[in-house]
Amino acid sequence: MRKTLWHACEVHDSIARMVWSGRAVVAALGRASSAALGLWLAGCGAAPLTSRDVDTPTGSIVSYGAPADTTYSFEAEPELDVMRLHVFRAARCPVFPVDVVLRRTEKLQGDRIISTEEHGKVQIAKPMAGEVACDVGYGRDVDVSLVVGNAVHRIGTTDAYGYVAINLSHELREKLFGAAPPSVATVRLFPPRALGSLDAGSVSLASLNDYENGLNRLLAELEPLLAKGSAISGPEIQRSYELYEQLRQLGYQDARVKGALARFWELFYGRKQQESTQNLTRNLKALEGSKALLTSANLSAIPLFMQAAVSSQSYDPRAFDWAQGELFEALRRSPQACTGFDWRRVQCYGFGPSGLLAVDYLRFAEGDDFWNSRSGVCSFVTR
Repeated sequence: MRKTLWHACEVHDSIARMVWSGRAVVAALGRASSAALGLWLAGCGAAPLTSRDVDTPTGSIVSYGAPADTTYSFEAEPELDVMRLHVFRAARCPVFPVDVVLRRTEKLQGDRIISTEEHGKVQIAKPMAGEVACDVGYGRDVDVSLVVGNAVHRIGTTDAYGYVAINLSHELREKLFGAAPPSVATVRLFPPRALGSLDAGSVSLASLNDYENGLNRLLAELEPLLAKGSAISGPEIQRSYELYEQLRQLGYQDARVKGALARFWELFYGRKQQESTQNLTRNLKALEGSKALLTSANLSAIPLFMQAAVSSQSYDPRAFDWAQGELFEALRRSPQACTGFDWRRVQCYGFGPSGLLAVDYLRFAEGDDFWNSRSGVCSFVTR
């Protein structure tokens, strides 16, 4: 009896499983049929899904490619018995205009937008529009030689600021060039990581006597003007600035010139040059606009040493002195700037590129409050 009941239960379970499996198959077939029906309906009339990018222009910028075609040049800066060569490097960079847009991706079903995704600002580069000078800097670690006739005389290697000095004392002149120095010598450069050498130009050695005579004449005229102190007149201020400019260009590294320039700034800015540079803040942010300014300005008006100082974000005493001179001249041309001078409004004062660059470099060297110790100059620029 028990065995008969057990077989009956087993048969009942088998039948139940068959019924459940049959129902599952029917349900699966139903779902497949529904999906097929949906696809058929979509193919027969429902709109397809698409996507598109929508760009809203917000502005444009300029992008620069990698520097190429590096070249080297030099400037001669004579001193007493010394010819100092200042070596610079420069390259060419491709210019790419870039459009800046706000981009979003839209998903559509037919013409109806069903979702959007914001991507923020996107830059779209255009084809190259030309080249500009770039990567202007000091020619560091460059071996320098002088070529006189068929003889090559090694002078030395440039320092971190691109300088190398040639001692032209009487004994050295005779040793290198004979009893009488040649009129011209060729400057030959051996740049680092370069194959071979290049002749960067020539330098006059016979003109050193003319340099000495001219330097002494300018110093003899400037010193009596500076000795007048606050009693100096308007025309005398103008003449002293002209002499300052000539001396700065003729022999900035000469100790006699540096002494005269220090007295010049002590008079007009009311403090010593040393005091003005002992607490340098290196405000790198101040040079951001200067780099853009160099790409748009007439570079022939900006000395190479100034371009190199800005590009390399370096404090260069000569660049600092140049900036002070250009600010002084800009104020003389636009004396209205002395009324409540504010570097944030410098674009409103009518300063040229040199004046704007000077303000940025002084901010870099001494901080945004650089004007606080210079306001006394206004009593001179308005005379």
